[in-house]
Amino acid sequence: MRKKSEMKKENEEFVKTYDDSQYPKPSVTVDIVIFGMFDFKEDNYRKISEKKLKVLLIQRGEAPYEGCYALPGGFVHPEETIYKAAERELKEETNLNCNFLEQFGVYSNPGRDPRRWVISNGLMALMNGGQEVIQAGDDASDAKWFDVSFEKKGEKWNLCLTNGEDKINARLEEMTSQWGVKRKFKTIESDDIAFDHELILADAIVQLRKWITETPIAFRLLPEKFTLRELQQIHETVLDTKLLVPAFRRKVAWLVEDTGEMSENVGHRPAALYREKTR
Repeated sequence: MRKKSEMKKENEEFVKTYDDSQYPKPSVTVDIVIFGMFDFKEDNYRKISEKKLKVLLIQRGEAPYEGCYALPGGFVHPEETIYKAAERELKEETNLNCNFLEQFGVYSNPGRDPRRWVISNGLMALMNGGQEVIQAGDDASDAKWFDVSFEKKGEKWNLCLTNGEDKINARLEEMTSQWGVKRKFKTIESDDIAFDHELILADAIVQLRKWITETPIAFRLLPEKFTLRELQQIHETVLDTKLLVPAFRRKVAWLVEDTGEMSENVGHRPAALYREKTR
């Protein structure tokens, strides 16, 4: 079997005369779903703060879809990987740095972008909300955190994103492939969100729910030190369900270590602080 090193010169000669003009070429983009976990302050100081899952959207400052909200993202440059492009776009459009960035899907429906043939890579970013200041830039006129709700109603799924008076709604239908694989979606109706970003966001929510039950990514939504109650709140908020305390603590026991410290400046009883166990 011939080795790659032996074929290098032959390939270089081939490339010199190769004509790729016969093949149409798509543009490649990244769209980043940035999830943040925020404390929802209770009126009663003695009650434990609840958690809210939010997603960061930008308001487009130029066509197409000028004035509509969209996921941060943009075109991949020739010298970039999709991850480098995502990091650059996050900084340019939101001024954020995220400690978790992972691809979860590819979007290639013809006509998804009115400008031309564009294939986009969906990437998920996670962060502990409120730790960094967002600042819209580049072609974004504004950037806001939206509360996220994604629920099944009968045979359809309702996606609702809310920030004050700004509300974005979409109805989606769950698709099944020929192999019986579910959890891909088709848009039934959508308003005020650009491109096919309701589909990308729906896929991201489903993937986040899957990853949080199978991997330790919940720590990416927490500060360095946290209580076990806060860790459970993260899981409950993402999964939109209540979990039994004893069963949850048995499940995460091997993932955390006691710092020997206690929570401070809280109206309720102080709790032990933990951190992610180094592996």
